[in-house]
Amino acid sequence: MNKNHLSAHVGQYALLKNTDNKVLLLERARSKTWSLPGGRLNDDEECDLALLRELKEELNLDCTNPKPFGVNILKDSYQTKYCVYFTLDYSSLSTLKISSEHSNFGWFDLEEIKSLNVEDEKIRKIVLDFLITN
Repeated sequence: MNKNHLSAHVGQYALLKNTDNKVLLLERARSKTWSLPGGRLNDDEECDLALLRELKEELNLDCTNPKPFGVNILKDSYQTKYCVYFTLDYSSLSTLKISSEHSNFGWFDLEEIKSLNVEDEKIRKIVLDFLITN
């Protein structure tokens, strides 16, 4: 076995768009950077349920019908993370409430995202691709 194989966490993230063609982003309380809602997959979790759990925890949002949209690998001083991005359906935003991990949320259009302080440039590319193609 090659000891240089990639060892990474798996993260799943939501691409949620409203009727104004804007995508939902969350501002991380600690870093003050913008990111997509979602998080890491737990060891004992089914992959199709992990993102739904994260969205409930982070936003109090019930979503259905996750469909893969894109992937990338993010690396920082803390971890290497294989990220999978999903489109989802949601029924109502009336109960939207962010968790303590985040300090703010917002809906952003194509032009706004280009100048936003996002967590990683690879995330910006995924979001822009999503808005352009959907």
